[in-house]
Amino acid sequence: MEIPLSVYDIFIIAFVLAAVAVLQFFRGRKLNLILIEYTARKLEEILKPKDKEYQWIGIYVGYKARFETSYKSLKRIEAVITLLPRQSLFYFPIALLTSRFDRLYLFFRYNRIFDGEAHIIRKNYYRLGLKRVIKGINRMKVESIRVKGKTFHLVYNDARLMNKLVKMVEEISRPDMINHLAIVPANKSVFLAAKLSPKTFEEILSRIYRFARSLA
Repeated sequence: MEIPLSVYDIFIIAFVLAAVAVLQFFRGRKLNLILIEYTARKLEEILKPKDKEYQWIGIYVGYKARFETSYKSLKRIEAVITLLPRQSLFYFPIALLTSRFDRLYLFFRYNRIFDGEAHIIRKNYYRLGLKRVIKGINRMKVESIRVKGKTFHLVYNDARLMNKLVKMVEEISRPDMINHLAIVPANKSVFLAAKLSPKTFEEILSRIYRFARSLA
């Protein structure tokens, strides 16, 4: 037998949900602001840009950044940080299913031309498949390798560049944090998509920047 809720019961439930939502807002906001401050500080410490520009994404969800470098061939670096909406009690569980994790995107923009193209992509990162992401994949080789127990797809038309990317991923203590690393001649760039964690952020940023400079 179901017992109908009284107006008082509904009020108590609404009050509890509101209190939890407020608590989640302040705790989630604090954590995201810590991550924003930490990543921005490390980006500037490691990249040492001669000029910089930031743009907020939402309020506590992340930012876009543009850094001008002193290198002739590597003209600028673009970073995008997107965080899970920890400040939202009701949207946060949905974001865990859709976005899954905090994300780092880096774009290294060059003045030079690359002779070939190469991608290393963590298995299952792109739910709709590689063909939806990589243009001209039908004209490139597609292989798979295991790096420290994780499977990665290799898509390339230049074995030399592919070997460089594989070595870069193999040298990282947590290769599973790398989602997509690529050299793309169409836009003269090196691209990195990675999971964002304070435990690995500095290492990944330092190594990818060293790698990007070696191509400049």
